Amino acid sequence: MKCNYHTKAIIILFVLATASAGIFAQNTVTKRYMIVRSTPSYTLQFNIDYNQSVLELSGAYNDDYQSETVYDGETFGSDKGYGASVLSKIILNNRGDIRFTQSLTYNRILSYTFGDKKTVADNGKANYNCFTGGLGFEYNFTPAHKFKIYMGAELNASMINGDIKVWFENRGSTPYNEEYKVTNSFRMGYGFIIGSEYLINDGFGLNVGARLLNVNAFLKEAKGTNADPEFKLRDAADPNLNFAGNNNKSFSFYSIMAGVNFYFGVKEKRYKLN
Repeated sequence: MKCNYHTKAIIILFVLATASAGIFAQNTVTKRYMIVRSTPSYTLQFNIDYNQSVLELSGAYNDDYQSETVYDGETFGSDKGYGASVLSKIILNNRGDIRFTQSLTYNRILSYTFGDKKTVADNGKANYNCFTGGLGFEYNFTPAHKFKIYMGAELNASMINGDIKVWFENRGSTPYNEEYKVTNSFRMGYGFIIGSEYLINDGFGLNVGARLLNVNAFLKEAKGTNADPEFKLRDAADPNLNFAGNNNKSFSFYSIMAGVNFYFGVKEKRYKLN
C-alpha cells in the first residue's frame, strides 16, 4: 500500500515537471528577424575643403612666391587654400549604385594660407576666389552597406576673381610693388571625385573624400593691355601681354574634403527567420 502511494507520487511529480518544462520552453522561444534597409534615395552632403594647387595654379615654390613667374604668365602664383562645398545626390536606379550629383563650391586659393612670408625680399602674393557649380554622375560600389565607397565625375562652371601683388627688384634703385585686380571671369571645366560615407543611422552619416578640379578647361582668354590695373583672368597664351605668357595655363587644384551627410528616403523591411 505504501509502495503504491510512493509510485503514484513519483508519477504525479514527473507529469508536473514535464508540463512545466513545456510551458517554460514555450515562453523562451526567441523570434528572429532580419532587417534590410534600402539605400537612401536622396543625400545632402556638407563639407569643409582643404586645397592644394597643381600645375600652373601652383606658383609659390617651397612656400616662396615668385613675382617674376606670375608677371611673365608662367604661373598663377598660388599654393594652398580652403573652402566649403555642398553636394546633392539622387539615385537613378533601384539598386542605388548610380547617383546624379549637383555641387556648389567656394574655394579660396592663396599664395600664403596663414599670413605672409616675411623672410624673403619678394613680398608679392596672388589670391583667388573660385565659385563653382557642377553636374555629374557618381558610382556607388556598396549601395546596400553602411560603409559606402564611390567615385564620380562632373562638368562644372566657375566664376573666378582675385588680386595680385607683384614685387619688382628694380636693380640699382628702390624695389617697389604694383597691385592688380582680376575681375569676375567665367570659365568651364571638369572634376573627378573619390570618397566614402558611413551611415550612423537612417538619417545621418559622415564622409571623407578627395576631389580634383580643373575649372578653366574651356573658354580660356587673354584680353586687355599691359596698362590695365584690372583685367579678366589671363589663362590663354599671349606672349605680348603681361600675366598671359607663352602657354595656356590650367587653374587646377585638388581638395581633401570631410563633413556630414543627411539621408532621406531610407526604407526598412523585416524578414522573419523562424
